[in-house]
Amino acid sequence: MELIIMGIFMGISFFVGYVIGRPKKEVVTKPVPIKKIKKNKNTDDFDLDESTIVMLENIEAYNGTSVGQKDVPEEE
Repeated sequence: MELIIMGIFMGISFFVGYVIGRPKKEVVTKPVPIKKIKKNKNTDDFDLDESTIVMLENIEAYNGTSVGQKDVPEEE
């Protein structure tokens, strides 16, 4: 009688361990399509103030030194 109970207990323990320890199936999802970003063809939509223009010119003229840099006018 004790061997039967022990055998049933071992069978249940094996089944529970098998269910818990088996590898999980990974869910494969479809890749999200990347939307293409369209550039605005009309670039004259905004006006740049004088200080922004000077800053952009300073960026273009930068070579690692302060030679060729202009003073940025203060905004009022």
